[in-house]
Amino acid sequence: MQLFRNFTLLSTGLTYILIFIGGMVRVAGAGMGCPDWPKCFGRWIPPTSLDQLPDHIDPAKFNLVLAWIEYGNRLFGALVGLSIAITLYLGLKYCSHLPRIKWPLIVAFCLTLFEGWLGSVLVKTVLNPFTITLHLFFALIIVMLLVFVAQEVYYINNTESEIHSKYPVGMKSLFTIMAIILLAEVVLGTEIRGGLEMIRKENPMIDSQFLIDMLGPFKYAHSILGILITILSVINWFVLVKISIKPSSLMVQTSTLVIILILFQIVSGEMLVFLKFMPIIQLFHLWIASWILGLISVQYVAWQRSMITND
Repeated sequence: MQLFRNFTLLSTGLTYILIFIGGMVRVAGAGMGCPDWPKCFGRWIPPTSLDQLPDHIDPAKFNLVLAWIEYGNRLFGALVGLSIAITLYLGLKYCSHLPRIKWPLIVAFCLTLFEGWLGSVLVKTVLNPFTITLHLFFALIIVMLLVFVAQEVYYINNTESEIHSKYPVGMKSLFTIMAIILLAEVVLGTEIRGGLEMIRKENPMIDSQFLIDMLGPFKYAHSILGILITILSVINWFVLVKISIKPSSLMVQTSTLVIILILFQIVSGEMLVFLKFMPIIQLFHLWIASWILGLISVQYVAWQRSMITND
């Protein structure tokens, strides 16, 4: 059972790292570093020099650094898939009688297989923006499911957790709304970035301020959603920390951390505008959003635990 718990944590951590690596691939422009799939320039191991390229490959398409960045992303993705597969096996072995663990794991594994296939579609469609957004969306769903499972497994061995805490019954709606808005915010932000990348690719000399002006209503929609999630996070903190009876340290810490990370998102969002969409800021802006979703998942499971133990 301890091995299963370790693998739930390992799979969750690896998935978060993979989301970061995927973001790094995009900001580095390495998405087509390997123009074929599952091989890279017709080889299982990417070439290290031009003379290793197959005859039918245009040498102009080869960039050693980008090829190996993308190849590393694929290898790490395979590692994550293997880790989730082992986690599923252990979950069915030890917890097949617990639907709250079994089914989220099965769904996470199926989505992981789907993500692998979607990765091949990304290459075939030459990084279609909608497909990129879809790829990220399901990655976020997977990590939320893994967080859910990891915490449920923790509660199996820690039955006293949340037993003295009482939270308002209606918190489920708040958690759900926050998660939906955050997912919508990420999807919208990814679509905006994809659109900007396409415009900049066709017009390399275009002014960044002009690009921002071209966003039109999308820019305001992204800002409005950001304001909404900020307000909801403050409400979430107030209800869980100030109104709830004996809130656990987990709830207090995660509620506070959510607000801190959202403030970071606001600052980094403004920095993106002033620093002309600096890639490193784009990378962390996206990755921190995935952490906020994970924290909301943690709070949801803890709230459910309290409802069950105090029923």
